Amino acid sequence: MGYKSKLLISSAMILAGFALPGTAWAEDAAPQPANVDEIVVTAGRRAQSLSDVPSNISAVTGDMLEKAGVSDVNSLTRLVPGVVMLDEGPRASGNRNTLIIRGLNANAMNPNDDNPSNTQEAVSTYFGETPVFFPLKLIDVDRIELLRGPQGTLYGSGSVGGTLRIIPKAPDLSHFSAEVNAEGSLTAHSGDPSYDLWAMVNVPVSPTLGLRMSGGYQYFGGFIDALGLVQMDGTDKFHPGAPVLADPSDPLTSPAATKAPEKDVNNGYTAHFRAAMLFEPSDSFNATLRYTFQHTLVNDRYEENPYYGTGEHYVHYKDNLDPQESDIHIASLDVNVDVGFAQMTSATSYSQAHAKSSSDSSPFLRVNIPQYYFGFPRLISPIYREQTRKVFTQELRLVSKPGGAFDWIVGAYYNRNHLDFSMDQRMPGLSDYVNALYGLNPPIDFSDVLAYGGQNKVTQEGALYGELTWHPTDKLSLTGGLRAFKLKTTGTSGIPLPFASRTTSWYYGIPLDDFLLGGIEPLSYKDSGVIFRANVAYDITPHTLLYATFAQGYRGGGSNALPLTDPSGNDNSGLLQYDPDKVNSYEVGLKGDVGRLSYSATGFWIDWSDMQQQLVSQLGVSYIGNVPGARSRGVELSLAGSLTDRLSMALGYTYTDAEVTESFLLNASRPATEVHPGAPLPGSSKHMATASFDYDAPLSDSLGLKLHGDLSYRSPSQSTFQDIDIIVGGVDTFTGDNFIRFPSATVLNLSATLEFDSYSLTLFANNVTSELGTNSGNAAEYYGAKSQSYGVLRPRTIGLRANFKFGN
Repeated sequence: MGYKSKLLISSAMILAGFALPGTAWAEDAAPQPANVDEIVVTAGRRAQSLSDVPSNISAVTGDMLEKAGVSDVNSLTRLVPGVVMLDEGPRASGNRNTLIIRGLNANAMNPNDDNPSNTQEAVSTYFGETPVFFPLKLIDVDRIELLRGPQGTLYGSGSVGGTLRIIPKAPDLSHFSAEVNAEGSLTAHSGDPSYDLWAMVNVPVSPTLGLRMSGGYQYFGGFIDALGLVQMDGTDKFHPGAPVLADPSDPLTSPAATKAPEKDVNNGYTAHFRAAMLFEPSDSFNATLRYTFQHTLVNDRYEENPYYGTGEHYVHYKDNLDPQESDIHIASLDVNVDVGFAQMTSATSYSQAHAKSSSDSSPFLRVNIPQYYFGFPRLISPIYREQTRKVFTQELRLVSKPGGAFDWIVGAYYNRNHLDFSMDQRMPGLSDYVNALYGLNPPIDFSDVLAYGGQNKVTQEGALYGELTWHPTDKLSLTGGLRAFKLKTTGTSGIPLPFASRTTSWYYGIPLDDFLLGGIEPLSYKDSGVIFRANVAYDITPHTLLYATFAQGYRGGGSNALPLTDPSGNDNSGLLQYDPDKVNSYEVGLKGDVGRLSYSATGFWIDWSDMQQQLVSQLGVSYIGNVPGARSRGVELSLAGSLTDRLSMALGYTYTDAEVTESFLLNASRPATEVHPGAPLPGSSKHMATASFDYDAPLSDSLGLKLHGDLSYRSPSQSTFQDIDIIVGGVDTFTGDNFIRFPSATVLNLSATLEFDSYSLTLFANNVTSELGTNSGNAAEYYGAKSQSYGVLRPRTIGLRANFKFGN
């Protein structure tokens, strides 16, 4: 018997585990569970008790989020083991989803790039029925469902690692209710207080029509100090202008002037609003119209550099700040109709997300290619990026009614994703400097623009899917499913290089336009395929379920904006497109209940083939290609429930071994960049654990005390596959791998709540020990000693939260 078989079979025999307690209300008017500790989920597109779902799903209820003070996806990792996220606080680079489940990730953990990802994320995220590409606030949420492993048959492209579903609360037609929440806090190493205000109101307009609205404003106090910022002559944070000369009389050798130290520079805010209207004229029909808006502005990243200057934490020495401003609008209409033999659901949504940002590329240029800029003493180069993503989605499905020998789901899905992205990289004063340096008269317009361009593309996906479950006995069920999909991408993409093109033309006397490495190239890609899922589930006892699953997932392919032949004569024909990558997942699990405790134990093995990876061509141009693959194997355990009427707990542990299985070359011109089998996947921690407790102590008939604590742990990880060294004269001359080893991290959060009738007052302490929690950064060999940076969590934050609920 092979290792894979032994792992999966032995894992199914482990009776330990840790899922989260609480009560969830299933969408589509699902029945309430009979057991107060039971959770009802709809991950399988029908209402089921969590203990009856033959797969590994974690569910966090709204009550649990409230007790833990979790209001964003970053903090959700405190409660759910085995989930990693490149944590940048409220600033999400490129509006990308950086969730990692079961170690499936090929992207470097380096947040120096605000470009939108050229590949789909490995974890799909949904807000209700709407796929989202934006970090939404978790306010007025009914529950969150985390589906582990590939979910391709029901959730389509981009769910190779899993799917995160955020289920908002629906309007209540039975009674009026409202809620007001106010919070203030102080953060260690900061003189900038934070606060959070939000409110909710639910209005039953009539017995068949209800309205629910929520909105708020959260201010994030800064805690990072900036030493040595360059003084720029502009006032717009996104277009800072040109550096001011320290010696205006000597433009050929004068460095840039610097500012006085600035404190708490990474402050920001989020404003959000949500409205939902439910129309339910009968038990057989309901329609929910929902609108969501969120606006976020953050003035800098959550990054420090403790290895330079003062050597203190929560300080950096960058030339410029990296602000980002983003907003999203989501409109959706969900209609449910009882058609007699099945429940029909139509889910229609449209979202528009816009973001603009400025990030400092100066350190990379100084360390890696300073020779291209003729010794310019003020090598300051911010990059301005702007993107708009418009997504339309329509899904129609039929779900059979329970009770027969067969259950089935059939559906059709269409998604149109339009991305319009532009970038502008300048080095102000560079053209004048080159003219003065060489005494050119008349001067030549070399341009201060280093690069501009971007991409404008439309990706469309259509799919038909279905699952059939046969119940040959009351204890045994057999499920088979498939999804047939078609993908199509069209558009244009390219990055012209004016300064490099014009100086090369002048210096070497070669006629060139601005397209030194290729122009605005067309994007064109088509593909289709079928993926499958099979599941066997057996009820050993009424409270013990054994299951085994084979599932596939995929991410759509695409095309690269490369010329057929590059300026050096290299043939790029084999690089113009990249194929979908796929995973085959094998999973066995055991789950059940013992008294008031629920447990689960899961073992998995995932093969990842044709993995999409950012590579570098012979000429040094980045592109997306397919590399042989990787695999992930591991064990997931959970145990949760009520120990007494007053005390409940939840424990979780995951072991994940995710690594490359076959070698591949990152840079086509450098054999030393070969990634070898056994290299860990970026950002993957082998060991992760969570623990939480809740204790309710009534102090009188109207006064109660609630205590909460949660602890999360992740073992060390690394930013890229491996540390690549090219030693010349005793010095590592290769800086392109940006390799960092991240230490383990343990985060503790505590709170105590006094409840009096409809009022509550909570004293909380988050990240009690000020754990740095670094899992992202840019290494000194890549960015230089002065500008190296390492992402950190918000340090110890102590605050008060007041809440008032009425009408409940």
